[in-house]
Amino acid sequence: MKEQIEESVIQAFHKARDQLLNVSTGSRIRTYHVSDFISPCLKKVWYQKHHPVPMEEKTKNVLYHGLVVHEHSQLSHFHEVTMCYDIEKDIGYTPQEVEAMDVADTKMIITGTLDDMLKVGDQYVIADKKTFSGHGYYKKTKPDESYAQQLAIYRVLLEKSYGIDAKWGCLLYLDKGADLEETPMAFELPPIEETKQFLKDTIATLRGVVPKPTINWLCNGENKKKKVFCPFLDQCNREGRLDTIVSPDTSDKESYDKTGKKEVFFL
Repeated sequence: MKEQIEESVIQAFHKARDQLLNVSTGSRIRTYHVSDFISPCLKKVWYQKHHPVPMEEKTKNVLYHGLVVHEHSQLSHFHEVTMCYDIEKDIGYTPQEVEAMDVADTKMIITGTLDDMLKVGDQYVIADKKTFSGHGYYKKTKPDESYAQQLAIYRVLLEKSYGIDAKWGCLLYLDKGADLEETPMAFELPPIEETKQFLKDTIATLRGVVPKPTINWLCNGENKKKKVFCPFLDQCNREGRLDTIVSPDTSDKESYDKTGKKEVFFL
């Protein structure tokens, strides 16, 4: 009975977690998403679009933690607002309008959910909360480039959807290992036209042939957990040229040599 109770509680938690993830990730809207454009590897995004794989349990838990913070930390009345933007037509749409479209009409649309927008003085500011595990020792000293780009994209979507031009962004870093200790970082966002060109260039890459991979922390094992997180590593291996990356996991004797290096193919 003890094991049955424990298993039932775990299943109930997983159900609640998955329900929040399904609602919050915008997975119901068949478009590109802002996260696709700030990914460290566009080849990974391409694979996920053409050969989707289920999200791993550990990834779900990481996302769930961040979503709980987002959902219950409303910084303004303009909170968790989903916007859609056609990169080719330069038009903003509501999510309801996009959901009613034929799939063929959404091929150039990007969807994003803005965390919060505040007005400070006479300036509109796009704010986004980011959790990380610094345990009080590792401190954020500058905005992550991908997160800064994320807010720049939100600026485009916000201007086209609501006619509001937010020239400033602020990332609020929250350290999960230090009781959510706050580190705010405000910065000016790049010009809208510059970000629009970035969107055009990126979607052209994603809609073309398989993009070249970008070797990064998802696949090279050089991260805090010393693991490979990309689910498409074997596929990348089969399609590309021979290269070698470092990985501390030497338990797979067939894949790793005595130096702890794994042979991987990259285009």
